[in-house]
Amino acid sequence: MRKKLVSVLLSTAMVATMLSGCGNSSQDTATETTTTAATEASAEGDTAKSGDAPVAGVCWYNFADTFISNARQSLINIAEADGAVSVEDADSQNDTATQTNNMNNMFSKDVDYLVLNNINTGAIDEICNQILDQGCYGIFANTDTPSDANFEKNEKLYSVSSVATQSGTIMGEAIVDYWNTNPEADRNGNGKLDYVMLLGIQGHYDTTVRSQNSVQAIVDAGIEVNQVGGDLVCEYARAKAQESVAALLANYSDDIDCIIACNDDMALGAIEALKAGGFFGDTGKYVMVTGVDATAVGCDAVREGTLLVTALNNPITLSKAIYKVMKLTSNGEEVTTDSMGIEGVSVEGRRVWLDYKAITKDNVDEAAYDVNDTQIDY
Repeated sequence: MRKKLVSVLLSTAMVATMLSGCGNSSQDTATETTTTAATEASAEGDTAKSGDAPVAGVCWYNFADTFISNARQSLINIAEADGAVSVEDADSQNDTATQTNNMNNMFSKDVDYLVLNNINTGAIDEICNQILDQGCYGIFANTDTPSDANFEKNEKLYSVSSVATQSGTIMGEAIVDYWNTNPEADRNGNGKLDYVMLLGIQGHYDTTVRSQNSVQAIVDAGIEVNQVGGDLVCEYARAKAQESVAALLANYSDDIDCIIACNDDMALGAIEALKAGGFFGDTGKYVMVTGVDATAVGCDAVREGTLLVTALNNPITLSKAIYKVMKLTSNGEEVTTDSMGIEGVSVEGRRVWLDYKAITKDNVDEAAYDVNDTQIDY
């Protein structure tokens, strides 16, 4: 049984990252929820093995995140319906130390697959080396992809992630379209697009490229920009975004043209703060707000007219792609665009890419998805 412990160096590095501000949980033990496709036998011993089915240990960054909650439930449902791979998952609670504990727990149970929704982006090389030492498959899910060197060292390493750059561009282009067709969008008449940036987890790949590409799309369109309030790190959390925007409105209520949020939860928090500040409805005061994920509540805000655009990152497509990689490899089959057979999914080497889609009032119904959709073979 593969029960090698994570090195002291890796654990220390991860805890140091947590203390420097990447996580905010004081938890030092993992919260685990066990789900298997065929049996509950894993609860009876110290191994995650369930019959003859290979076992995937899935470490999500935060069960409380709306997008992750949907992806998690979808993956559980697919595994239960298909039965080719069983799933045990754990909540890292947006905390790097808890993620480390979860990974160690999965390795001690001799899992065949470690699926990591990684938050410790500064330790990817170390994590990849640990996966290589364990001898199991490693799948980096909905996070930044390992380097070419890591893929070259380990033929069992995969990544399954959306093309995060697309989400930023989608937000920026929607802002450009609105700005160019609505002169009143320049609320203080200074000729500049005054924007607020709501960031997710600091240093997280999606946060970085969504923020950079959104602004770059605006600049590329020839629009001069001015950032208001500096980067607001809200860790993808609705409450933190609401609090941050409310504080900003106290001083800059007339000087904000748009709010760029790196996910829908933060966008919705910003919208609540704006509503409390007298925006939207019959007030005649409007600020563009953009988001990412096209969650159900995010799409409701699009219909309401408070969320200008959201970029669809379909959690069902994510879970299907993760599961299909595991099913194909467990059967000794090659992972290709054709063998995956999922619309909007392409494969480059061992990187599996999921496309984003712009969701506005004109096509919001196209964002609907069902966590009970378990079809993976087309």
